[in-house]
Amino acid sequence: MRLFGNKKIHAFGLDISDSSIKVAQIGLHKGQLQSAVFADVPLLEKTIVNHLITDESKLASCISKALKTAKNINTKFVICSVPEAKSFVRIINIQKIPASEIEGAIPFELEQDIPIPMDQVYFDWQILHELPDRLELLVTCTSKDYVDSLVSALHSIKLTPVAMEIGSQATARALTGAAQAAKSVLIVDIGAVATSFIIVDQGVPLYTSSIPIAGNSFTDSIARNLSVPQAEAEKIKLSSGVSTQMEHEDTIRQAVLPVLDNIIDEIKNVIRFFEEHSPNHRLIDTILLCGGSSRVPGVMEYISTRINLGSGKLQIEVAAGNPWSNVLPASNQGTMPLNAAEALSFSTAIGLALRGFDYEVE
Repeated sequence: MRLFGNKKIHAFGLDISDSSIKVAQIGLHKGQLQSAVFADVPLLEKTIVNHLITDESKLASCISKALKTAKNINTKFVICSVPEAKSFVRIINIQKIPASEIEGAIPFELEQDIPIPMDQVYFDWQILHELPDRLELLVTCTSKDYVDSLVSALHSIKLTPVAMEIGSQATARALTGAAQAAKSVLIVDIGAVATSFIIVDQGVPLYTSSIPIAGNSFTDSIARNLSVPQAEAEKIKLSSGVSTQMEHEDTIRQAVLPVLDNIIDEIKNVIRFFEEHSPNHRLIDTILLCGGSSRVPGVMEYISTRINLGSGKLQIEVAAGNPWSNVLPASNQGTMPLNAAEALSFSTAIGLALRGFDYEVE
């Protein structure tokens, strides 16, 4: 969905996952935070299954509940996330042609490079580099089935979608700014159901992937190893995590670490892929963690140790992302309704809201 023009509206961000709905709206005036509204509500069972919307009416009901929880959403315009699992990001090179012909040329370049037919996706693009004889384009594609169902659910509750954006792009907008403008950054978004990997090179999100291993996997493993109910396992995870000092310390670590090691193995795979295929042999120098499950005690420290142990390269900085880094200067962030750690689970919603607070349409 591409809507460009010069009429400015205010839109809120709507981040939908397989397990929850998050909304965020940000108001700025002369660089100062005017308002910020948030809500996080669980998704009803069997509303979205394997990244497919299976019940539009349930989805509409959950979105309505999230808006009521937020209370102060004051616009009908919305910018929505779409899942990585239903989307594709590709860099393609085409012969230099007039701008008016680019959109027509893209399907021919992409049809062999994505696993579903081009007539079943919506796509958007931007020029990364313009060379004397060719254009390097960043192209994003998303399943029509998912987008059409989402738009139908939004319209049923009188909301107007003005843009759809792959969640990783919104997350990158929230977490990377001037400090990372010249860097190659890997964002690791550890949610409840899945972990996403987003490479941002010199400010541009170039690559995204995900695996179905995340916070719920920690909880399931703790519940099995300690023979406790899921609710108790969740409490143990949030209070103790990897760096536990409580009873059953070894058992908890033995439950959590193999799951976390799977995520770390994928981090290494993503880094290796980027560094081997980067045209200028650029290296990842920073890993930013976000998502609610990145706050599990000890996770960041363990990832940093494992990633850098015996790598033989310069140390990669591993740090928690700061979703407020592009909203207010650090000196004013104490006024935010959520601190940086609390806001980590809202990184995508904040990124969507940043796009929406001063959005231009035709």
